[in-house]
Amino acid sequence: MRPTLLNALATLLLASITSLALADPPARVGRISATDGLVVLQTTEGEYIDSGLLNWPLTTGNRISTMRGGGAEFRLGSSAVRLSGDAELEVSQLDDDHFKLRLLHGSASVRLRNPQALPGFALDTPQARIRLQQPGWVRIDADRPLGTTVLGVLEGVAEIDGPGDTLTVRAGKRVELTDDDVRIGLLQRDAFDNWPELALAGAPALSYVSEDTTGYEELDRYGSWQNDADYGPLWLPRSLPAGWAPYSDGRWTWVAPWGWTWVDNAPWGYAPFHYGRWVMVGQRWWWSPGRGRQRPVWAPALVGWVGGNPHGGHGPSVGWFPLSPRERYVPGYRVSADYQRRINSDGRWTGNGGQRERRDGLIVLPQDQFGQRRTVQVGSNTPATLPPAQIHHVPLAPLPAAPQPGNWQRPNGDEAPRRPDWNQARDWPRRAAQTLATDSPGRPPIPALPATPPLPAIPAMPALPRAAPDLEREHWREQRLYQQQREQRAWQERERQEYPRRRDGRIETGSMPALPPVIMPRAPAVVVVPAQPSQASPPPQPQQQPQPPRREDGRRERGDRGEGNGPRRGNNAEMLR
Repeated sequence: MRPTLLNALATLLLASITSLALADPPARVGRISATDGLVVLQTTEGEYIDSGLLNWPLTTGNRISTMRGGGAEFRLGSSAVRLSGDAELEVSQLDDDHFKLRLLHGSASVRLRNPQALPGFALDTPQARIRLQQPGWVRIDADRPLGTTVLGVLEGVAEIDGPGDTLTVRAGKRVELTDDDVRIGLLQRDAFDNWPELALAGAPALSYVSEDTTGYEELDRYGSWQNDADYGPLWLPRSLPAGWAPYSDGRWTWVAPWGWTWVDNAPWGYAPFHYGRWVMVGQRWWWSPGRGRQRPVWAPALVGWVGGNPHGGHGPSVGWFPLSPRERYVPGYRVSADYQRRINSDGRWTGNGGQRERRDGLIVLPQDQFGQRRTVQVGSNTPATLPPAQIHHVPLAPLPAAPQPGNWQRPNGDEAPRRPDWNQARDWPRRAAQTLATDSPGRPPIPALPATPPLPAIPAMPALPRAAPDLEREHWREQRLYQQQREQRAWQERERQEYPRRRDGRIETGSMPALPPVIMPRAPAVVVVPAQPSQASPPPQPQQQPQPPRREDGRRERGDRGEGNGPRRGNNAEMLR
């Protein structure tokens, strides 16, 4: 009996270890879909990114901060979250089953359309937790004013769980919650609630892709659909410059746990680069999402790699090309067999891809760019493409090695590493003027290639509505860190000034035991003056012998008592004064 139990425990332990070793990364990853003003992203590695955030992937541990007058929006499938200016939000947990957020302060507007997303969603504030009981739209204000959480329900039904109580709030209602009070009233909208929704339920793209495909709402605005007999539904982006290829205008950045991840510059450049495949039909690039509409699995970049040195460092060039619909994607990170099956679940992808039929769009960069930087910029003037005759003869290669830890703080070759004493409240506003000029639109146009006709104008993203200003909250936010620093410096200065005095006082007191006897005679001397009339009566006549004038001259008596000499007493009296 005992050996059987031990064998069972050993088997369970081995299975647990194997499961941990093959822990798959999340199949869902969010996307920053719009920015307005100065927006800063804190990554899981502790870095701060304040430019080029469009299409940046969001996962567990990321934190978004907006400055006053700005705003940001990020999406996960059909769910969307919008932040006002002067707000800070953390992605607490984002995986296949959970979507949990924490609003530290500021205003957030949340839309959930998919009923399957409701059980795993929650938003925490310093005072409460908010959930949705049905698909809907809510607005949450945290610490506006301080110590208060306000929930307004614009659509659907929400639930707020506060200290000792849980309330159900329906559309058109508003709840204000503090640590010791709850107020319920009618919802009053402001400019921040005027949110033009792009991910409409009847979007044409939903006929070809699942609503869990993050970024699908951009496809109808920037392209058109067509059915193909060989590849099924295909999507063609509009206004592509001559010579354009997938994964040619953006940057590679290292995102844990996936590794090198593509961030495209195009406003529609999220879904086509993290799901599906690319194929060239009729001398034009088309995106193929696959025939099924099942829930997709997110990938950092669906490309094949060639050349390079798998161990990193200085070496030959490294290149990549978009995978075609008949080529299987092999992750460069540790995954299970089930994960590989799900990420290649369309059935058109065969075995190991066989003899790859084409490698159109191959782009080559020097190997050392991946080893020396955390972010590798790829633009119209950066990559070099190989002649078509050489493309099919380049050997395949694994993913480039991870960047060296010492160079991770240098995303661009000409940007100095950030100081260790970097302060967000102090240093972000210094870069605001530069960032506002480049990131304010939130939808940067695709840069034109040299010697090509200018591109048609891309429709602009509607401006993010802004919440009504909260002067108390904004003033407190700006002064919080400065006040802490001033108090710290003042305390240190007081310590430096007071410590020598306290130290000297202890030395003098310990080396002069006669100080208490010196103080005591002064008090009776003051009392004796009003008591002079009582000396005229016969009984107290003997009391005149210890009078102070006689004691002042009686040095031998003081010496017998061990009180020192006259000059020493005078010095002590001056010190006490």
